[in-house]
Amino acid sequence: MNPNPKPLVGERAKQILRVLHLEDNLHDRELVGRVLMDTGIECELVYAANKDEFQVALNCERFDLILSDFTMPGYDGASALALAQAQHPEVPYLIVSGTIGEERAIDSLKNGATDYVLKNRLERLWPAVQRALREAGERAKRRSAEEALRRSEERFREMAETIRDIFWITSPDGRQLVYVSPAYEEIFGRPIAGLHARPEQWIDAIVPEDRAPVAEVRAALSRGAEYRIEYQIKRPDGTTRWLEDRGYPVAVPAGNGAHVVGIVSDITDRKQLQAQLLQAQKMEAIGQLAGGIAHDFNNILTVINGSASMMLDAGHLAPADVKAVKQIYTAGERAARLTRQLLVFSRKQEIHREPLDLNRTIEEVAKMIGRLIGENISLSLELAPQLPAIRGDAVMVEQVLMNLAVNARDAMPRGGQLTIATQRVRFDETEAASHVARRAGDFVRLSVRDAGCGIAPAILPRIFEPFFTTKDVGVGTGLGLATVFGIVEHHEGWIEVESQVGEGTCFNLFLPPTSEPVAPKHRSAHPFPQRRGNETVLLVEDEAAVREFAVAVLENSGYRVLQAGSGVQALEVWKWHQSRIALLLTDLVMPDGITGVDLAKTLRSEKPDLTVVFTSGYSRLMSTQVMAAEHEIPFIQKPYVPATLTRVVREALDQAVAAASPPS
Repeated sequence: MNPNPKPLVGERAKQILRVLHLEDNLHDRELVGRVLMDTGIECELVYAANKDEFQVALNCERFDLILSDFTMPGYDGASALALAQAQHPEVPYLIVSGTIGEERAIDSLKNGATDYVLKNRLERLWPAVQRALREAGERAKRRSAEEALRRSEERFREMAETIRDIFWITSPDGRQLVYVSPAYEEIFGRPIAGLHARPEQWIDAIVPEDRAPVAEVRAALSRGAEYRIEYQIKRPDGTTRWLEDRGYPVAVPAGNGAHVVGIVSDITDRKQLQAQLLQAQKMEAIGQLAGGIAHDFNNILTVINGSASMMLDAGHLAPADVKAVKQIYTAGERAARLTRQLLVFSRKQEIHREPLDLNRTIEEVAKMIGRLIGENISLSLELAPQLPAIRGDAVMVEQVLMNLAVNARDAMPRGGQLTIATQRVRFDETEAASHVARRAGDFVRLSVRDAGCGIAPAILPRIFEPFFTTKDVGVGTGLGLATVFGIVEHHEGWIEVESQVGEGTCFNLFLPPTSEPVAPKHRSAHPFPQRRGNETVLLVEDEAAVREFAVAVLENSGYRVLQAGSGVQALEVWKWHQSRIALLLTDLVMPDGITGVDLAKTLRSEKPDLTVVFTSGYSRLMSTQVMAAEHEIPFIQKPYVPATLTRVVREALDQAVAAASPPS
């Protein structure tokens, strides 16, 4: 052994060859060592003369080659070979012996030896070593490649089996399924084994109207064109899902078998969110239109309802005329309710939210619902005891109940059962994730369940669209459920609908609870007696018919009225008569850019004690940006009747006088 090896310079000096030599004969050691050194390859030889030294060397060091005699005192080559194979099977093992016979040599080769060389033929040693090292290198490369492939396959399988998307590999024509990831079972609701048996099950699951486009892009994929397509599938449980499928051709060497790969993602939630966004945009657009229509319509109804009310109050009509005017007034009231629904869409309907006992509200409106749905429908209440209060607008909650009751009545033309129920519910994060609108936490659930005809799955996504209806022309406006949707959104809640055709429908409304106490129910006092006045009122109203009606009502009650059709006209009237004007009655929205709020601020800057009353075809919500006043400014919602107008004007003037009077 060379104690100070020096690497050779040149192509042959690639590495130092580390050799473990099991040999008890010193002369044979030197002879083998010289043969190796004569090759020009620098070797580092470690010797072992017996089993113990051989075992220690195998345990402590790594070698490129093992040379072993076959017959030694107290030890044999077969045992040494077995030990080396057990600990380092990758290291080439050559037997160098003078006594091994052919039979034992063959057995050694079978048991893992690379080759054997007889001591009297050592000229074969170096070629045998070269071949052994070359084969060991090839085996090492093979093992490395196999290990890399194994790791790659493990990573691929881990990825494919962990992600929620489906990864698939097929033949170009799709008839032979090479691989599909386990996500297939979750998304399609079918076992993978069935898909392997019948790959066409994939196409069978696609809804009929989407199969032709999918077949078209798959055919293009077989010709080398990648694709991306969205389609729907129907699962065995009857539910549908939206999928996004992407396919890619894979270039492979000739003769290795072409294939295509793809990824399928479940985009059902995304589609639902897109539908919700579209619904919100449609609601916003229609709301803008509806708000304008409601405003103008309320102006018209103010004249119609107000004039009808004046005629009835006058008491000079013949009986036949009284009936006709009452019909006009009733129709006007129905139209006014319709405009209130329109204002819900436009988000211009004021909400008076306060702690509300939902059970009490349901009980109060139940009698009205009973009359509305008719005798052939049985109404039952299942109200949970100790239900938490909600922050709600009682009038709007009643409107929700009435609209859902009408919807249920129309779904049960031959009669049936209508159930209104309440319940306290709690959703954890997992339950909240199961529905696109659902949130985690505590909620109050209001359920309205009927036993009617149910809603077809194709129609269900559209039921909350404004003006969408399946009823006959003239029977429904298509605003009922849209109104419910808008009110529930106003109350920071959401709606879930369960329906089966022929079995009925259940609307579940979820509203956030509140810990605030519910105010006790006060009964209204006697109606405020109508009082006359003699003050001067500045009336600002751009709608001529409404202005003439209001002037007539106020003058009939004794007031002197100065009128203006715009903010600019009002400023001109004010300039000449401000000293005698006691009250400003102004519409909030006017066409010349001067709003009622702006006008009130301007006039009060000159006369701080001026009494102001606002009116609008919108709701009081429009007047919340009113100047910072110490008291709330009275507001009259159009359409109004004469009694409402005179009462609010009289109350405002009296309160102003009371506020100006010194305490007694």
